Amino acid sequence: MNARPRPLAAGFAAISHAKLVLLLALTTAALGATAAMPLMPALEDTMVETLAGDHFLRNHPTFAPTDFFDFLREKESALDGTRRAAGAMGLLGVFLQMFYAGGIVAVLGRGPFSFGQFLEPSRRNFWHNLKCFFLFAVAATVVLGAWLGGMGAARKKLLEDIPPDAALRTLTFWTVAVVGILLFAALSLLYDFARAARRHSPQIGAWRAFRFARRALSGSWVRAIGLWTFWFVLGAAAVLGLFAVTWRLPAVSRPAIALLLVLQFGVLWGRSAVRVAAWGSYVEFLEPRARQALSAVANVHAATIAAAPAPSPG
Repeated sequence: MNARPRPLAAGFAAISHAKLVLLLALTTAALGATAAMPLMPALEDTMVETLAGDHFLRNHPTFAPTDFFDFLREKESALDGTRRAAGAMGLLGVFLQMFYAGGIVAVLGRGPFSFGQFLEPSRRNFWHNLKCFFLFAVAATVVLGAWLGGMGAARKKLLEDIPPDAALRTLTFWTVAVVGILLFAALSLLYDFARAARRHSPQIGAWRAFRFARRALSGSWVRAIGLWTFWFVLGAAAVLGLFAVTWRLPAVSRPAIALLLVLQFGVLWGRSAVRVAAWGSYVEFLEPRARQALSAVANVHAATIAAAPAPSPG
C-alpha cells in the first residue's frame, strides 16, 4: 500500500489543479474590476493623455506621489463610490469563498475532477459553510475582543508610569499581538476543519462539525498551527513580493503595460495558489484523524440523546 503524502507535500501537489487556482484568481479579478468601475471615468479624465498619466506610467519618484494625492483630493466623490462598490464586492467575495470551499474540500486529494464534480458539492455544502462562518465570526468577535480589549486595558494600566522607550512596552505589545495571532489561527483552523467535515460526513451539521474539528485537532494543535503559519507566511511573502515588483515597474510602452498586467494577475494567481495549497494540506492532515473524530462526535451525540428526558405522556 502506498504511504500517504505529508500535509505540506499534499499542499504543493494541490497546486497542480490549475483550473481550480485559475477559477479563484479570475473570480477575484472580476470582483476587483467590478468594484473599480465607478472610478473609471475619473481615471480616464485624469490619466489618459495627461502629464499626470505620464508620471504614473513612468513611475516618477517625485511627481507620481504628488499627482496621486491631488487625485485623491479632487476625485473624492468617485473614490467614495468605489469604496461602496468595493464593500459590496468584498461581501460577495466572502459568500463566493464559502461556496467554493464546499467543492474544494470534496475534490482535493481524489485525482482529476470536472467542474460539475466541483460545483455540485459547492452548492450542497453552501448552507453548512454559511452556518460555520456565522459561528466562526461570533467566536472570533468574542475571543479576540476579550483578549485584545482586556489585555489592551491591562497593558495601558501597567505601562502608565513606564517611559515611552522602555523595552517593556515592546515586549508587552508583541506578546499581545502574537497571542492574538495564535488565537486567530486556532479559530481559523476550527472553521476550516468544520467545513472540511462534510468531506467525511456529508450530512453533518455545523455544531457537530466544530466538535469534529476540535476532536481532529486534539493533540495536534502545534502541528496544525505550524501548517497555518507556513501557508500564511508563504502567501503573504508571495503576494507582497509580486506586488512590490509591479509597484516599481515603469510602464511606458505597450509591452511594458502588458507585462505589468500579467504581473498584476500573477499576484492574484499566487494568492489563489496558496489558498488551494493550504486546503490541500488541511484535507490531508484530516484524513488519518477523521474516522476517530467522527466516532467521538457520534458517541457524544448519542450520549446526549440518551440523557435527554423522555417526553411526558399526553
